[in-house]
Amino acid sequence: MSVVTTHLLTRRIVKEEEKSYLEIPFPVQDDAERIEVAYVYDRSDGRTVVDIGIRSPERIVGWSGGARESFFVGLGKATPGCLAGPLPEGDWHILLGAYRIPESGCEVRIEIAITHKHPRWIKGDLHMHGVHSDGSYTVADAIRSCKEKGLAFAAFTDHNNASQNLSTLAADDGLVLIPGVELTSYKGHANLLGAMDALDDFRVLTPEQASDALRRAADKGSLVSLNHPFCNDCPWELGFDVPFDAIEVWNGPWRPLNEAAVQWWQEQLSAGRKIVAIGGSDTHAPHLLVIHGTPTAYVKAGAESGDEIMQAIRGGRVVLSFAPNETFIDLSLEGIGVGETANVRDRDEWELTVSVSGAKGDRVQLWSDRGIEREWDVEEQGEFTMRVPAGRLFYRAEAKRFLPEWDRTITACLTNPIYLEA
Repeated sequence: MSVVTTHLLTRRIVKEEEKSYLEIPFPVQDDAERIEVAYVYDRSDGRTVVDIGIRSPERIVGWSGGARESFFVGLGKATPGCLAGPLPEGDWHILLGAYRIPESGCEVRIEIAITHKHPRWIKGDLHMHGVHSDGSYTVADAIRSCKEKGLAFAAFTDHNNASQNLSTLAADDGLVLIPGVELTSYKGHANLLGAMDALDDFRVLTPEQASDALRRAADKGSLVSLNHPFCNDCPWELGFDVPFDAIEVWNGPWRPLNEAAVQWWQEQLSAGRKIVAIGGSDTHAPHLLVIHGTPTAYVKAGAESGDEIMQAIRGGRVVLSFAPNETFIDLSLEGIGVGETANVRDRDEWELTVSVSGAKGDRVQLWSDRGIEREWDVEEQGEFTMRVPAGRLFYRAEAKRFLPEWDRTITACLTNPIYLEA
């Protein structure tokens, strides 16, 4: 099936149908992600008015009267006046309100475009704060900032509070809003992502208390990420035997605390552990360097919805980049992608493709459990194919960039691994 299915519907409304509601059916498959509707009719008399809405098999999910010429409903986004959420399979209906109809009647032409779920890289920010804790951004300000930077999703993770999530109940038309909270104790911080109210008590001072709190959050559907574990001011001091799903290896601008986190993560991967690496800006207020989307988390999800994005993060389908329009790297081991596992039984070598875009003279490094396997320079972009040994636990990539104005080298991009199993 193609990514988009279109339908063209027409309905002639006669004068006798004025002040009535009409329905026109159209089919929706079970893999729908977004339904876009546009309609036209002759309004040249300045009096004719035909209202429009949409009904799922279960209920009316959108009504704009005659105020809009187009709208959409989606799994994670929707036009104001419409409900984002599940798009059930079955017969849907366009609703027409025959408010004012001329004596001669009028013909309404409706165009429908249904986008189906399809895997692609979606970019967002997984860590931010605002007025619901110690930041200065309102939720509306943060949404505006993220959209201006071209992000498609944002997680709201105020310290120890869930009140910010209540402010994101209405779907935005351009940004998937992911609920969250940052468990913030004197012994460390952890993001709980994907649940509206995941934290019942943040006062964890022992590994046992932390394990209980994180387990309860997971039971509510949260993804648990241990944040900036090697930060000098607020490191994670509760041990790594607590239940968690991911580690925040990249917090805000590239700094030594991130270098330490990546080194620890590399050691865990080399020991055979599969740990998802994520990052987030940790933005609190307008700042020269700490800004939304620095770093950007690219997530390979099947749809722009919170559920699909969280599922992709759990699967390790994450690439971290310096900023929304900076270096991006994708990996493919003969069709097996980032976060996935290749069965390398009976094979000595595999063909690995490294796709790079947005580079600015970066040094790209290919890592495995044995350290750096290869490195080369990329001026802007390119697709690089190479034969690699099957006798490794994983392959992942990093891009390094020297910044002469700061006289330092930073990481411009970092991928999660492709794992290999015999």
